Amino acid sequence: MKTRVLVAMSGGVDSSVAALILKNQGYEVIGITFQLYDYSRLNRREGKGGCCSIEDVDDARLVADRLGIRHYLVDSQQNFKRKVIQYFADAYRRGETPNPCVACNTFVKFDELLTQAKLLDADYFATGHYVRLDRDLGRVRLRKAKDLQKDQSYFLMGVSAEKLEKALFPCGDYSKEEIRELAESAGLVTGSKKESMEICFVADNNYRKFLKDEFQFTGKPGEIVDEAGHVLGRHDGIHHFTVGQRKGLGSFGLHAHFVVRVDAKLNQVIVGEAGQVFSEGMLVQVQEFQGLEEKMGRTLQVKIRSRAVDCPVRLLKSEEGTLTLEFLEPQRAVTPGQFAVFYDGDEMLGGGPILKSIPLQKAVA
Repeated sequence: MKTRVLVAMSGGVDSSVAALILKNQGYEVIGITFQLYDYSRLNRREGKGGCCSIEDVDDARLVADRLGIRHYLVDSQQNFKRKVIQYFADAYRRGETPNPCVACNTFVKFDELLTQAKLLDADYFATGHYVRLDRDLGRVRLRKAKDLQKDQSYFLMGVSAEKLEKALFPCGDYSKEEIRELAESAGLVTGSKKESMEICFVADNNYRKFLKDEFQFTGKPGEIVDEAGHVLGRHDGIHHFTVGQRKGLGSFGLHAHFVVRVDAKLNQVIVGEAGQVFSEGMLVQVQEFQGLEEKMGRTLQVKIRSRAVDCPVRLLKSEEGTLTLEFLEPQRAVTPGQFAVFYDGDEMLGGGPILKSIPLQKAVA
């Protein structure tokens, strides 16, 4: 009897080729697509690259037909709304900058995959993420992809070891160009499809309009102040600002000013000069972390946002589910709400949301 694998098929080229690779390797492959949002309201243009839009669902079905595999569509809209969209809105209300893709993988997609795999008696489930897994040395280890430009380990920060034990990531050993070549050679409709670079449920990447339309959240006017509390100007809502931002602040004298932090309780945006945006450390809420105790005091690497370059960091203190750490070099725009993801070489260890930055005692010149 063949080993059965349930493949999450979003309608994009990566998940399509994940199914293709596994089928060619001799697995019994079943495709599944999760309907996460009512995309009819977004009126997306076909090929623009929305995740799991109506066009994407159709493409997933076409790929499944081409591969000769079963395909299921599962309605996960309520779960997605509660655990991702609500989280997204709540984060902006708190003055934070969320990452809904990390939240989706952590709280929705992989939970759904594990549940559906059990219902369909699948031995494993698979996705099209660019990451690799090792199953030696007594535990499963998630590693960066062969193609570091496409590595997506950051977005799987919150996936537990229990779920990784059941996971396969066939695309992790390929480059994007190789994946497209495989899709085109197999005649898959997704071979030349554009990548999704937006928040999947936010039309035209306009999150302010989304918050207004879906949550009647327009923000409350407040003060723009410096670190000494001097009022420099006014804002139309804290959700318009994120740490490190310069655009939209106006001019406050001879020097350019940047957002240093956002204070939701006081409804203030605190600004400073360029050097004041740097931090010497941060406090992180730990969600998942492989072997945390044995890593204390060691120097690891951390990524403080999805597109950031890894930087060296030392773990100082772990208590009550939080982790205090210091950067070996000051880091710019450490942003509450974004996720800090830790690495030991190419192994992704875990991480969690940034709670606050630790300002430099002396600002960078």
